[in-house]
This record gives sequence, structure tokens and C-alpha cells, in this order.
Amino acid sequence: MKKICPAALLTFMFLIVLISAVHAQTPQQTLNHYIADLQKNPNNYALREKIIRHVQTMRPAPAIPETAREHYVMAATFMEKAKDNRGYERAIEQYKKALLEAPWWADAYKKQAITQKAAVHYDDAIASLSLYILTQPADVRDAQDEIYKLKALKQSAALEKEESSPPAVSAPKQNTFDNLLKKIDGRRYTCPVGSGYTVVFDVRGKVLTYGIISPGGIYEERERYEISAREFSSNRVGPWPRLPGVPYAVGYTFIISEDGDRVTHRWRMSDGDTGERVHLWQR
Repeated sequence: MKKICPAALLTFMFLIVLISAVHAQTPQQTLNHYIADLQKNPNNYALREKIIRHVQTMRPAPAIPETAREHYVMAATFMEKAKDNRGYERAIEQYKKALLEAPWWADAYKKQAITQKAAVHYDDAIASLSLYILTQPADVRDAQDEIYKLKALKQSAALEKEESSPPAVSAPKQNTFDNLLKKIDGRRYTCPVGSGYTVVFDVRGKVLTYGIISPGGIYEERERYEISAREFSSNRVGPWPRLPGVPYAVGYTFIISEDGDRVTHRWRMSDGDTGERVHLWQR
């Protein structure tokens, strides 16, 4: 048997370690990558959750960027001076900017939720508090109870609106949905997904076509879905390859905004994880 030279073996092992070190990302580099992706799609709450969990593993915890603090202080100032919804909206806009710079910042999520509640954006406030709870704050019990209060306020507001609207002026839901379909017929909604690829949704009558545009500008249709309501689901997820041990999509939900300007695409994975992308109308 041919003997291996110890010096050659050591050199080989050193090269393996060196290559591994070059390709390995530090926790901060991973965080920077996540934040860059989030800034392309700020409504990706699944990614926000991933960032919060990732930061909880970092030692020491990352510092809050100065730009985030600037937006946070501006938001607090706008909130303090707010006398109506316009003031609240200014504050919310600054909190959102702060949370794009520091998506793991617990206090910013909490203060944003307070402002969203004042602006009667109950769903948004619930989403902000859910992310706040994920940061494992000391007052998690109070935060969860506040979510229950927000749900009650939302339900109460809906009932009051329903009771105050005369039946004669409330259009049937089907007519409203049909009018929305007519409005968005022929529209294209897009969302960049990285590496030069863009996900495309085309509306043709009652059909939503799901496709991909490659970096070379080539369009590939993946699937077609019947639009049965403003929010509808399907377990047809397209011809995606399934690799052993790798989670894959098992169901889609599509939500068309009331004004028809965007389509939200949500999915759930075989391992229970979820994701979301917002596709905007290309006017």
C-alpha cells in the first residue's frame, strides 16, 4: 500500500479548512442578507420571523443602526403631536422605515402597534404585536391580551358599520366581486424574487395565470387558477421539483386587495413553515 506523506496530508487538510472558511457566512453576514431581501419585499412576515429568530442566536446581539434610531425618534415625535389619522400615518411610516433597518427591534414593533391601533388599523396592529411577542419580551402576557382586545375592537367596528349601513345601499357581495373582476381583467402583477427572476400574475377574466420571467426576459407559465373569490386557495402548486429532505409547497392562497392594486400570494410548506409575497399591479 502506498503511504501518504504526512506533510501532504496536512496541506490537504489545511486547504479544506480554508475553503470552508471562505464559503461560510458569519451570523452578521446572514443577517445582512436577510435584511436586504426584506427591503425588497417589506410585507414578507415569514422573513421577519426568521430574522427575529436568527438574531436571538447571535452573541452579542446586533446593535440598532443609527438610521433606524433616527426613524424611531421621528415616529415617536409624530405620534406625540398627532391629532388625527394623518399624524398617526406619518408616525407609522417612520416606524416601518425603522423596522426595515432593524427588523428584530422589539420596542419598535410595540410602539408601531400602539400607533396602528390609534389609526384603527387593527389587523396591522395585531401583526406588529405578534412579531413583538416573537422577540420574547418580559410582558408577553400583556401583549397577547392586547391582541385579544384588538380582535374584539375589530369585530365591534365591523358590527357597528354593518348596523349603521342601510340595506338599500349595501351592494350584494357577488356584485362587488364581479365588479372587481371586471376592473382587474387584463392586469399584470409582478414581484422580483432575486437573481433576476420575477414572479408574474396575469388576470384574464376569472383566471389567474402564475408565471416566471427569467433574467433573460423569457416568460414561463407555471399554473392557472380559477378566481372564485377575492381570497381563494388551491393545493395545486405548479411543477416544482421535489428534492429528498427539502421542504416543498403544499398549498397556495391568493388575496386580491379591495382596490385591485395588488395580489398577495401566501404558501405553506410540507414542514409547516409559511411564506408571503406581495405582487403589485404594473400600471
